[in-house]
Amino acid sequence: MKPIVWMGDIQTLLIAKSHRQDAMATVFVSDRRPASRRADRRPRHSSTEFQGRLRFARLAGLVLLAGSTGCSTKPERLAAPPTLMAPYAAVLMVAPFTNESGVDMGLDLRASVSDKIITSLNSVKGWQAVPLNRTLQAMQQLGLAEIRSVEEARALLQVVGADGIIVGTITAWDSYDPPTFGANILLVADEGEIQSSFEARTLTGRTGDAVQMASTSPTTLTDVVGDYDATRHDVRQSVRDYAMSHSDVTGGFEPPERYYLMVFDRWLDFAADQLVDAMLLKEHARVSRAAAARASSG
Repeated sequence: MKPIVWMGDIQTLLIAKSHRQDAMATVFVSDRRPASRRADRRPRHSSTEFQGRLRFARLAGLVLLAGSTGCSTKPERLAAPPTLMAPYAAVLMVAPFTNESGVDMGLDLRASVSDKIITSLNSVKGWQAVPLNRTLQAMQQLGLAEIRSVEEARALLQVVGADGIIVGTITAWDSYDPPTFGANILLVADEGEIQSSFEARTLTGRTGDAVQMASTSPTTLTDVVGDYDATRHDVRQSVRDYAMSHSDVTGGFEPPERYYLMVFDRWLDFAADQLVDAMLLKEHARVSRAAAARASSG
């Protein structure tokens, strides 16, 4: 008796050893089949569905194997930038930068550099920067387009009520890769006022009355010259260190500083951070010298 091969709702009678279609006779049969035979049949799956399930099973096996051998991928930890501490508590304002770079730029572009300095100042513990729009309103009130003298700086400080003002000049500007930005900044303040503020609001937590000092006219306390040319090796190393501490922004770029080299607005973020850091170091040194001089004379 010939074996019967079940194929869905039809029976195929094998009449030859070959499985070719022309060697098979197909006979339609009734739906009345034994219950046991119907229960033994299993649904057939398409080739695409079968291959998909096979790939999923292999992938699941690899995942389980990796977990069992301890091979897990941990997310990269961000390197937080260091917290900078000011030598005294102060409210500082930043005037719009003047332009001596030889590149034509309007007030909005120059003011954007001032805004970046303000952002960097606010990251220093103890210093609070006045929003730029408030400074611009005070300048408009005084009829000043730029701050060109110590007298103008003093008048602006009195109107706003800040402890000091940063005046800057843009000296170099090239937005193409490799970018270049240069600037000079001056911290202008009444040293007596800043020292009184420092004694009264010291960041180390000491308490006591403010030391009364003779008030003098505002003078330049600290000046910083910045030259950030991306073709220089030391500048490239500095921007790489900066990029590593901001990997949440530069993730995916290799080397990490590439993001700052390509986007000039981000290069200005780096330059502003470097300018404020340099000014902060100079102010720490100046305050230390002043404290040592007072101690030796007292």
